[in-house]
Amino acid sequence: MRDFRRNTPFVKKDVGPRRNHQIRVPEVLLIDDEKGNLGIVSIQEALRLAEIAGKDLVEVSPQANPPVVKIIDYSKYVYEQKKKQKKSKVLGKVKEMKEFRFTPVIAENDIAFRVRRAKDFLDKGHNVRLTMFRKGRFTREQAEAKFREILTMFDGYSSIEPDKKMEGRKIYITLKSDGTTEKQKNSPKTDKEDQPKGE
Repeated sequence: MRDFRRNTPFVKKDVGPRRNHQIRVPEVLLIDDEKGNLGIVSIQEALRLAEIAGKDLVEVSPQANPPVVKIIDYSKYVYEQKKKQKKSKVLGKVKEMKEFRFTPVIAENDIAFRVRRAKDFLDKGHNVRLTMFRKGRFTREQAEAKFREILTMFDGYSSIEPDKKMEGRKIYITLKSDGTTEKQKNSPKTDKEDQPKGE
């Protein structure tokens, strides 16, 4: 009978850090979960102290010389490590930023299309940069007027910068999906809206 195991590649299973009698070095730097750094001790002494504490001896830094081990509850240690990894993955996700460019002479249908696409990105949690390029003989005032007109279409969003930025012939601002615009925050309801209607 053919032995299929001979052609099966060996895959090392990730079983986590070494612990207790899996740690086979003569000396370790011992950290107690409660008493702190206990210094360099023999592996036998480290195992004895872990047994007295009713916990596990876990190798937390195998690359160190000598390896660093810790007296801790192993299941708790694994849980905390997974929690840290999950948190780091969330924090490591960089939000994609999409730039939408406009000019003072852009057609209305092009504005509508780009505004709609920009809002789609914002609603997905991404940041969006709106950039106005001043072309040809157009003045800064004309470019700013057109840019303000476009920004009124984003009243439901707030900007990362406190105000729009100007660099040479370029004006830009970066929007985010959360929060509200200054226009909304500075527009409280009138007394008539807050008060009940009279009979």
